[in-house]
Amino acid sequence: MSSRKPALGRPQWLDRALPPAVILVVLLAFWQGCVRALDLPPWLLPAPSDIAARFGRTASLGYHTGMTVAEALAGFAIAAVLGVGLSGSIVHSRFLERGLLPYIIVSNAIPIIAIMPLLTIWFGFGIVPKIMICAIISFFPIVTNTTRGLRAADPRIMELMRSINATPLQVFTKVQLPSALPFIFAGFKIAASLALVGAVVAEFYSSDRGLGYLIITSATELRTDLLFVAIVILAVLGVVSFSIFGRLERWATHGQEAKALI
Repeated sequence: MSSRKPALGRPQWLDRALPPAVILVVLLAFWQGCVRALDLPPWLLPAPSDIAARFGRTASLGYHTGMTVAEALAGFAIAAVLGVGLSGSIVHSRFLERGLLPYIIVSNAIPIIAIMPLLTIWFGFGIVPKIMICAIISFFPIVTNTTRGLRAADPRIMELMRSINATPLQVFTKVQLPSALPFIFAGFKIAASLALVGAVVAEFYSSDRGLGYLIITSATELRTDLLFVAIVILAVLGVVSFSIFGRLERWATHGQEAKALI
């Protein structure tokens, strides 16, 4: 354990944020200098100042971002409800475990881009297939982590609950679910990022809106500055979602930790 303490009078958050901020500024300055010194064309590699200027000139950026976030959130919510519920069933039923786990593994092994045309044929070009893609890609880490967490309950406490005639629901809510929370949140943090990936991939294939649509059209038209804008927004969304679930995890688990099973 490190014995270093924050500098006197400096907030703790500043100690954490300062090193990456300094490195980011240095990298951006180096990037800007290389682009100007080598006189690189904007379609090949735009300077950070050009990318920042593009942020202000793209009026529809909020609309496209909102559509991608809505699709990812809806898909993630479906995967979270179904994943946690199915994990509870798998842990308490040997038949469901042996019958469903192979199909869950197979669903994760199929490339998500291969499923999109099929969903489009079945459900059209609207928002429904995009939400389904987000749910499918988010489902596996939630199920695997939740199942592992529910099985991690202390067997001595489980035996004690049974000895006092606790119902299966009481055992689940009082023992298994609290012990599984760190694992569940670990799965949520992975799944939230994957839901964004799923939304973008779905928008690549069939959409006229969203960050995925913005990326594919800007790449086709060699508007590389707009392409970088969309990439930066996706990176920020990924970091924000990870941070939100990290805070929720600390609040719900009181500092417990668990290793994610990806």
